[in-house]
Amino acid sequence: MIKLKGSIKISGDKSISHRALIFASLSTGKVKISNLLESDDVMRTLNILQELGIKIIKKNEKWIVYGNGTGGYIQPTQVLDCGNSGTSARLMMGAVASNPISCTFIGDDSLSKRSMSRLSIFLEKMGAEIKLTKKDFLPLHIKGDINLIPLEHVMQKASAQVKSAIILSALNLRGKTRIIEKRNTRDHTERLMSYLKIKFKKKILSKSSTSIELNGPYEIKPRDMIVASDPSSAAFFIVGALIIPESRITLKNIALNKSRIAFIDVLKKMGGKIRVKKNKTVSGENVGDINVTHSSLKSITIKASLSPYLIDEYPILSIAASQAKGVTVMRGLSELRHKESDRIRSIITNLSKIGYKVFSKKDDISIKGSNKIKLINQKKIKTYGDHRIAMSFVILSLIFKNKLIIDDESCISISYPDFKKHLKKLSTN
Repeated sequence: MIKLKGSIKISGDKSISHRALIFASLSTGKVKISNLLESDDVMRTLNILQELGIKIIKKNEKWIVYGNGTGGYIQPTQVLDCGNSGTSARLMMGAVASNPISCTFIGDDSLSKRSMSRLSIFLEKMGAEIKLTKKDFLPLHIKGDINLIPLEHVMQKASAQVKSAIILSALNLRGKTRIIEKRNTRDHTERLMSYLKIKFKKKILSKSSTSIELNGPYEIKPRDMIVASDPSSAAFFIVGALIIPESRITLKNIALNKSRIAFIDVLKKMGGKIRVKKNKTVSGENVGDINVTHSSLKSITIKASLSPYLIDEYPILSIAASQAKGVTVMRGLSELRHKESDRIRSIITNLSKIGYKVFSKKDDISIKGSNKIKLINQKKIKTYGDHRIAMSFVILSLIFKNKLIIDDESCISISYPDFKKHLKKLSTN
């Protein structure tokens, strides 16, 4: 059996890469971005910004963005194609909403089935004109307005993308915008704003609730940015090393944002031998090295309150659960139905096909782990075009000596083009 050994530097973080490009475009001058993730999703945001009049070039492995200020987007001459990227669609909707331009956003078949009304209701209350397909989906048309009304927004549903989109719309507004999160979400946007010296007030309202207050309009001074390496991408190799005997790996310069590494605490509770060492801070994010050694995992129950912090990691956590002793229960996964695929269905269908006992009740998943399953014939894994499902089952296939055939590995380039290259570097017989 292949084992994972050695050390690598993971590609740049996807969430931070999108935000670095957008904030650079809203600054008042030249910004260099290092370690930008050059995935399909991030390139969609980059291309959309170019369509909106932002000059972006690559020079010596760095991306250089010439910002036009918070009200500086110009009328695009064609539709803005988000491909598979929900982050591109939602964040750019927010960014253009307070510019006096009209834009049409489109996406691929998968993205065109994902809800946009959960964001559009906030932007419409402020005064943006938005026309959605079937009142919820792409293609959508948005007519921005420099005179949007700054309001208080109460977010009942947890979504870092919706929160970030409202923040981006507020940067060009005159007056106070207040966002209340009933359930806290990832805070990359706030960290980047602190690094860029954009003044805002953040208040802790309760253990799980926060308010953010902005008082615009803002002039964002240009400042070079470094994108930390992606913890969600690291998660695939971390689980791989935990479940494959004799594995031991080190992953370098990983973003250690608390809202992004909750999966490490989950894996440690399952018995995973993982050591995290913080090294430094880059562009507002703590980064460090993660050491992982093969471990005997045990089942646990993952509470629903953790779901906003594990949304991208549930697929690979389900692979860890498949190798853990006992029944692992993941609660409150409703948001998984609105990702690149219905991930609840994707996880259950594929694990069941291999022979694992997997159950779903409403928005919970139960997985009975087993290391006794042997495959005589190859099994075809259906990714549903979902990059995280594809990578998760590539990792599981290592245990089955590559008897799992992934129907579409091309979708991996959406978030991690170097995944197979990095896997090959860590793999030894």
